[in-house]
Amino acid sequence: MRPVDKIMIVGCGELCGILLEYLCRYPNIGEIVVADINEDKIRRKVNSAIHGASFLDLYPKITYRVVDLLNVEKTAEIIREINPCIIVNGSTLQSWWVVNELPPDVNAKLYRHKVGLGAWTAMHLPLVSKLMQAVTKSGIDTHVVNSAFPDVTNVSLARVGMAPTIGIGNACLVVPYIRKAAAEQLNIPMRNIKVEFIGHHYHCYNWARAGKGTDAPFYLRVYDGCTDITERLGSMTDFVGSLPKHGARPGGRGGQYVVAASIFRNVLDIFFDTHALGMSPAPKGLEGAYPVRLSRAGAEVVLPAGMTLEEARGLMLQAQQYDGIEEIRANGDVKLTPEAGAMLHEELHVEWDVVTIQDSLEQAHELRAKFLEFLKRHNVEVPM
Repeated sequence: MRPVDKIMIVGCGELCGILLEYLCRYPNIGEIVVADINEDKIRRKVNSAIHGASFLDLYPKITYRVVDLLNVEKTAEIIREINPCIIVNGSTLQSWWVVNELPPDVNAKLYRHKVGLGAWTAMHLPLVSKLMQAVTKSGIDTHVVNSAFPDVTNVSLARVGMAPTIGIGNACLVVPYIRKAAAEQLNIPMRNIKVEFIGHHYHCYNWARAGKGTDAPFYLRVYDGCTDITERLGSMTDFVGSLPKHGARPGGRGGQYVVAASIFRNVLDIFFDTHALGMSPAPKGLEGAYPVRLSRAGAEVVLPAGMTLEEARGLMLQAQQYDGIEEIRANGDVKLTPEAGAMLHEELHVEWDVVTIQDSLEQAHELRAKFLEFLKRHNVEVPM
């Protein structure tokens, strides 16, 4: 038993800065510890959270620690000292929205068919792998909620026995689109609409933005309470095509509030041991996202009636190829699709097409340097 239940946020950038503001406004949330390499930044964010919560007459204990994830031994020591029941990873070497900030014609050179976010795996794997090494070394019993491309990084780390408990966002972000579209199309209160969905990051990215992407395998049933109303929605291609009309919201950085809400939901379900049914990516290191129940026991996958885990996972093994991932090998190596490898070679002049846990930091530094050269060639600047 811990004397105090603590939530530790590691990497408090834009996304987890919003999460911090959500958490500190929730009654009885416990103690929050914010960890980042930039002391001035996190000191200011902690003060902002304390100030804002005070207007609601809430005064959670929020402290901060300076942490360099590249120093695994020191990070493990700090984690052992804090002993949090939940660690949220917000660290990455390039935010997911950066490529989306490019002009459409330049973006199209990078975000091609069967390339997607997978080509940028090297940016997301290094820091969460260092964090999971530190968690393992710390010896504490904790749950890790990972925001860094969990559809892939959680899976890679699971192969070597370091899987985070659960991911966030990605396919679950399209569920509100589905609920709102079904509610408006059938004149049913949105609160009554339930969704049973197995999908990948690819589906959210394409369904939400363009109403396309039903070519990649998925499973979807929609309910009004306990009544299956999926067939009343018409063809799935047409229904998915209608999602942007019903649910369009700010994309990229403007959508961070919704992404942070998905983290918030997962943290609350684990912290308060709710066993509530939701949906999130990479439970138990699985590819893609599944219906799950989260609690202090971890993540329990709740499959649709009559479906086996092998069948569900088979859908996601196919779907991940549309997002640039050919396979994730037994040693954690991430093999990119031929299309993703070709994009890296042609546009960024990167020669490798396999991202490894061991080499991912060096690969990320190379990819960043080549990406900056690409931006310069196209006379484009984006926030990094």
